[in-house]
Amino acid sequence: MQRPEPTRGALRIGTRGSELALVQARWVAARLADASVATELVIMRTEGDDRAPDTAWGEGAFVTAIERALVEQRIDLAVHSAKDLPTEEDPRLLVAAFPGREDARDSLVCRERGGTLATLAQGARVGTDSPRRTAFLLAARPDLQMHPLHGNVDTRLRKLDEGQSDALVLAVAGLTRLGRADRIDEILPPELAAPAPGQGSLAIQVRTDDTFAREAAGRLDDADTRAAVEAERAFLRATGGGCRSPIGAFATVSGGRLTLRAAAARQLPTDPTVAARLDPLVRVSVDGPVEERLALALGLAERVVRYRARPRVLVTRPDAQAGPLLEALEARGIEPVVVPTIEIVAVEAGGELDARAADLAAYDWVVVTSANGADALVGATRRVSVDPAVTRWASVGEATSRALSAAGIEDAFRPARSNGRAIADQLPLAPGERVLLARADIADGALPQSLRARGAAVDEVDAYRTMEAPEASRSRLADALADGPIDAIVATSGSTLRGLLALAAALHDPMARDAADGSAPDAIAASARLLTTLTVCIGPSTAEAARELGFEWLAEAPMQRPDSLAAAVAAALTMPQGETP
Repeated sequence: MQRPEPTRGALRIGTRGSELALVQARWVAARLADASVATELVIMRTEGDDRAPDTAWGEGAFVTAIERALVEQRIDLAVHSAKDLPTEEDPRLLVAAFPGREDARDSLVCRERGGTLATLAQGARVGTDSPRRTAFLLAARPDLQMHPLHGNVDTRLRKLDEGQSDALVLAVAGLTRLGRADRIDEILPPELAAPAPGQGSLAIQVRTDDTFAREAAGRLDDADTRAAVEAERAFLRATGGGCRSPIGAFATVSGGRLTLRAAAARQLPTDPTVAARLDPLVRVSVDGPVEERLALALGLAERVVRYRARPRVLVTRPDAQAGPLLEALEARGIEPVVVPTIEIVAVEAGGELDARAADLAAYDWVVVTSANGADALVGATRRVSVDPAVTRWASVGEATSRALSAAGIEDAFRPARSNGRAIADQLPLAPGERVLLARADIADGALPQSLRARGAAVDEVDAYRTMEAPEASRSRLADALADGPIDAIVATSGSTLRGLLALAAALHDPMARDAADGSAPDAIAASARLLTTLTVCIGPSTAEAARELGFEWLAEAPMQRPDSLAAAVAAALTMPQGETP
């Protein structure tokens, strides 16, 4: 059924009087004229137009007066830059059309033509009054001197040419619409400078109850642009930000699916000397059916809000053992993400472990260095029907002691510090006593060597096998690296770090590229990122392994207890690089 033609008189289009606003309003008027809809322009002044020349504009500065005129029926239709619309919408108004979008990206305009962000001189002055652009450029080039530069496009270009700045950041869309695209020296990729939500799009606003204007303007609506901008604005609104927030978002639509990428400056409560070495930005993305765009935007915003305010820490423990540490980190306001970099594999029943368990009474001491080892050996004693109480036990760390206690072994010796060196030095050992040492198959030889040096007769047995870099964790590491900043790594053993680097090295494998946005970090870049990230190690042996593997910035946790480890992470995150707690 064909829509009836509007019969009302000319639609009054409200617009600011700036050159860019008039270009945009005249474009809308011309498109409506093509549809045989008569219009007239009504030029209006806004709070943003009346501000002092060298002051920044606030939320809704270019919109509020025009919206008021629309509500009061002094105009019938308003043309806005979509990025200027406040996130809280007046229910008496609606956006009848988001016409096809111009290029949404930002551009660099240099005083010396041909310049790029990479080639700007050290300490160059870059003019912008946008907190978003300031945050993103400083993240890429911390040496730049960002300074406020206000005024319309021509005014800013004049100030640049007069030498008040070395470069400007301006929207590609605005320069293109003004016929000044020739001034663009570099278009900044969204991965570096995420555009403002709605940037590059126009928003044609009408009264909700004005069917005539709604139907006329609706002819200019572009479905893909609407879906993208609605997702971007829903994301911004859910973060609690506005058009002056250091938050960017850019959505694309293809084949019925929407991809939303976002970035935001972080708000970590920390000393500036510490903040300088933390990742200053959150970068996240999501992909899904276009009809689910609002839910996708809300989920993405939730992640951004968390990651902006909380340090994000990579935990390398297996899922089954990570729970207490995750709770301890969260209690300290730290966002943990688990990527198991090792997998614990039980040894076969009836093998050497069971044989040693059957001969338990022949030993003066049984030493276990992990909860995994304790569980494995206790399980073996049950299989061979031997009472664990026939000998004395010693453990490393609270988790290991808890595992023994759960098996009824309450009086196990535990050294003052939770590491192998401490138990080697402090175990109350008489010369010639026999010691059974039950550990992982890949454990190093330092502990048995130290015990033998004290005169003990040491038998070693593999209590379990450690598989480094489990294949199931590849996609989890890809997701973790793509999903936001990693401010620290928690390493519980040398094997967890070896597994982490092996997983990173595998990210070039197409089978590993199943992160949320369909990609994974490059293997070399991922490895380099991890090696330069603060790494908090349990004990000196893990720290030594980290140094040998090339991790550059280490802190050592004195105890294995989850609360002590979380405290060490929190302390390390508040110390400048090069210092350790």
